[in-house]
Amino acid sequence: MAPIASRSSSKRRAAAGRGPATVTGALAELLAIGDRRGWVVSCYQKLEPGDRAGEKYRIKLKNRLRRAAERLRILGFSHAEREGLEAALSRVGAHFQQTSNLAGSRGLAVFAADGYFRAVAMPYVLKSRVVVDRTPVVGELVALAEGGTRLLAVVADRRSARFFDVGLEGVAELDGLLAPGAARPARFHGERGMMRPHGARGGGAIPGVGEYRFHNRIREERQRHLASVADAVAAHLRAKPFDGVVVGGAGTDAEALLPHLGAPLRSRVLGVLRLPPKQVGAAEVRALSLELLADAAQRSAVESLAELASLLGTGMATESVEPTLRALSRGQVRTLIVDGNAEVPGYRCSVGGRLTERPTCGRGEGESVPVADLLDEAIEDALHQRARVAVVHGREARRFDRLAAILRFRAAE
Repeated sequence: MAPIASRSSSKRRAAAGRGPATVTGALAELLAIGDRRGWVVSCYQKLEPGDRAGEKYRIKLKNRLRRAAERLRILGFSHAEREGLEAALSRVGAHFQQTSNLAGSRGLAVFAADGYFRAVAMPYVLKSRVVVDRTPVVGELVALAEGGTRLLAVVADRRSARFFDVGLEGVAELDGLLAPGAARPARFHGERGMMRPHGARGGGAIPGVGEYRFHNRIREERQRHLASVADAVAAHLRAKPFDGVVVGGAGTDAEALLPHLGAPLRSRVLGVLRLPPKQVGAAEVRALSLELLADAAQRSAVESLAELASLLGTGMATESVEPTLRALSRGQVRTLIVDGNAEVPGYRCSVGGRLTERPTCGRGEGESVPVADLLDEAIEDALHQRARVAVVHGREARRFDRLAAILRFRAAE
């Protein structure tokens, strides 16, 4: 991407509402900005089907932006800083008012500052939030760029298979595979398939024998073709660092490839797409594959609760806010588990940066600085420590007290 030529040109492009950038491209740009733009508004917004229903996301986002603006005075920002940040918050809100800006993604990250605006389409967002900081809050972008986000998609029928390299930046179709008998007719033609017993004359044909052998040959060719497709999948996974596999096909044939994949390969399959292999386009394959990636992330988050339950009482897990924040400050957290619907106001100690619900910090930790939501801050701290973050909602979130963690090690007593 070309560098921003001037502050005025940046403002013109922001006003025009540039489309979402790729994750890695925007990440490089945001890291290069650092703190040169002053205070930055970072907004992450979930746009999954449940969020879009009845435009619930608009109401919730409006409330988050309003609360962020109200806290500017409480947190002691100067008049000039408040004016700049209020303008940035307004630009974020205006971007979400345009439906065309939200098409084609299940999440959006938006960054706004003085003379700067950038929107980034994401396959999913961990937790909707609005954060004001000296630098862009990019932990989630880093996790996406470094994590399992490159998929091999294969869509097949009995005659052919197509392969796609799906990533955050786009999609590329790889060399396909054609079955040896692909040119043969798919239907049996009776007269040509009728067989006669040895020595028989005239009408001594045996009805159905030719048709049986024809269909049996078709079945055998189909199974050999699917076995060849499975071999090609294994070869692609050996050749390139794919993080998962998506399988597709028409109707009930969509899952036909799965039995031909060995157990290690099947464990890497994120899901099955039902689509016409010959007619589907690369862009549609990418969009549907990234939806499966988002669904897999949510399933993984729920599965982490089972591990949490098995470790409680062993010293290798926490299940409430303050113990989890203490573990996070020590670098103990392997998986941070967050209630996606909760908000917890709190404080960050000015020396060392420890998060806490308590209004006073310990000796040598400096002053306690108010933060709008400890959960949002904890997510960023965990991502910075390369910990995994699992966000759960509804009934699953009632299995712990707003914030929990699976630990890397026990703390020394």
